[in-house]
Amino acid sequence: MAVTGTHHDVCDQPGSAAEARAQAVTSLVDQLGSTQHLDRERARLRLRASLKDAGTTETTLNELRKRVSEQPTSEDWHGRLAWLNTAEILLESQRDFTDWQHIVTSCVNLLEDDEVRVREAISSCVRLLAAQHGAQVVQSMQPAICQSIENNWERTIHPALVSTEESTPAELVSEVLNGSYRRRIPGTGDMRHGSEGWHALETSCKVLQGLIQGSGPAYKPFLDDAMQQRLWLCLYHPNRFIRETGYETCGDLCNIFAGPALQTWGKDLAVKLQDGLSENWSQVRLAACHAVRALLLNCDDRFREELLPLLMPQLCFNRWHESDGVKLYSQGTWQQALKQQGPAWLARCLPQVLQYYESQARSNNNRGREAACHCMAELVRKLESPAILPYLSRIMKALLSAFRDDSWPVRDGACLAAASCALAYPEECKPWLEVLFPLWKRQLDDNVWSVRAHAAVALADLVRAYQQPALDIVLPCLREMLPKAQEQPETTNIQDPDRPAPPGVVVVPIIPQQPHTDTTALFQSSGLIRNKAALTAIGDSCGCMEYGYTRPRQPWEASDGAVYLLRQLAEVEPQQVVPFLSTLAHIARLNHFPHARNLQETIWKQLGAIMSALGKRAFKPYLEPFIEPLFDSLTCGQQTTAAAAGEFIGQVRDLLGPNIWAGRLSSEQQAAQTQSPHVPPPAGQYAGIAVRPTTYRSSSSSALAAVQNVAI
Repeated sequence: MAVTGTHHDVCDQPGSAAEARAQAVTSLVDQLGSTQHLDRERARLRLRASLKDAGTTETTLNELRKRVSEQPTSEDWHGRLAWLNTAEILLESQRDFTDWQHIVTSCVNLLEDDEVRVREAISSCVRLLAAQHGAQVVQSMQPAICQSIENNWERTIHPALVSTEESTPAELVSEVLNGSYRRRIPGTGDMRHGSEGWHALETSCKVLQGLIQGSGPAYKPFLDDAMQQRLWLCLYHPNRFIRETGYETCGDLCNIFAGPALQTWGKDLAVKLQDGLSENWSQVRLAACHAVRALLLNCDDRFREELLPLLMPQLCFNRWHESDGVKLYSQGTWQQALKQQGPAWLARCLPQVLQYYESQARSNNNRGREAACHCMAELVRKLESPAILPYLSRIMKALLSAFRDDSWPVRDGACLAAASCALAYPEECKPWLEVLFPLWKRQLDDNVWSVRAHAAVALADLVRAYQQPALDIVLPCLREMLPKAQEQPETTNIQDPDRPAPPGVVVVPIIPQQPHTDTTALFQSSGLIRNKAALTAIGDSCGCMEYGYTRPRQPWEASDGAVYLLRQLAEVEPQQVVPFLSTLAHIARLNHFPHARNLQETIWKQLGAIMSALGKRAFKPYLEPFIEPLFDSLTCGQQTTAAAAGEFIGQVRDLLGPNIWAGRLSSEQQAAQTQSPHVPPPAGQYAGIAVRPTTYRSSSSSALAAVQNVAI
């Protein structure tokens, strides 16, 4: 007996399955015009997947051809975007699509569409068309694209701001008086962003880039002088997005014209790229970096040698740029283009490179000034003396100017760079020390902890370079600054002096920094400067600004910087650190001011390195006074301080041995050590060793008295 058709029976029939597949494909194509971006992207992925499925490939292609054959004239921009997405998917899967000229015509008509997302989608279609049909597509589309670029080259004026009637004098006065009350239209006047007002210019440039990328070598006959000049103008356009697209397009052209053909306009491009490699906008600079790599790697060795002097300053500088993308890409270009000849080329182009560094050290971009300091330090470290010595005075003047910058990262970079110069060329840098040492010392109690840490590194390099004469200067500074935390008020508030302070709060007014004290006598007594006349070649200010206004420095910050200096000094002259350990233990006990835990964190982080430099035998006699403040920090409740204390406890335990260390602790301290998550398990030779319960051996009264009555 025959069974009449049910739902399952119909779906199991081949014809019904084909209809279901067709409906599913139609639904997916419809979703390309969804108002939700996520739905559109999901539909694109599913359509591409259906084209890879043998069972649905032909059905999907038929539906795509049907939709593309229609005109993209929908009033809703979602419909026009759906047509372009459909055309893109069809061109990806069917390279022999015969009606491609219809797509070309439609793309030309949409070049200046009112919706930016529609204009952005044209570039992908044009790239695919050019890759499949080459010169035919270029010949059909390039005139229209160039015309669109010319039409939108100048910034448009908002219609609401255009007046067709002449104003009388009285009306003009009224407009001036009422100007402050006039409604400001977003995107116009003072409320107009620097990248607004060019309508389809950026997207048309993107379409041109897609045309060049897709056509590849077929584009060579179309790069005439007019097109070249049009591209050069894009590199100097006020809109940064136009400049970015221009540099990316130049990189694509370098790949197309690889070989001898690049010599016709490669040098002109290298000159233009100098500006792109110095852009403040990191995205534009990165696009220029892409073009530079394409230019250098696609020309022969002889032509590359002509281009490198033009590009070397910017290319070398960008290896230290603040943007990771620019920095890493420039480092890669340096390695690929120069291979093992980097230092030799740098020495060869040193006059141009140093001149560029000096200009960047005076730029209005503080990150550029900071990078210039790092670059100059690299010159001193990596180049041979004969190349550097003629320019050392210029380098020091530039660094001295940066040392007085308002931006602390710039001062920080200059601090380390100047120390590198002194370490590499101690005799030549002696005349500068009388000026530099007060700056290094001032960095040591800066408001920023990393500045203090790097100032300590710089002063340690000074000791490495000059030995005892430098110690005669650094040690008095250390004796002065280490106990400063005792002078810290219990409660401090940095506040505007015009505002009343809350009851019980000590107000520290914001005041100009005081001029530096004269340290010439100290330097003359140390032997680093033989006479005052040695400073005449330096100049007083090197054309730079003086400090200006800043937050007042706190006494505890001076102690914090001195702790960093102790750690660095322990690596150079360990025996000079021992007399300061009692004072260090004393300031570790201070907890009367809000930032005491920050100071303790620094102490425990640096004390481990000091202990390693001194060795177990030298450090053990001074360990006892640190134990009480150490466990106080471990249980203080402030995570960073407790973590630093726990790390140091682990270092001491592994140095002395777990059982010997436990013998120095009270039962409460042993319990705190066991329970704290900040104390790491025993490591090295003591890994896995169980600690025996130990009876606490009290400290000698003389050791405690020595800490409580320490001479500061």
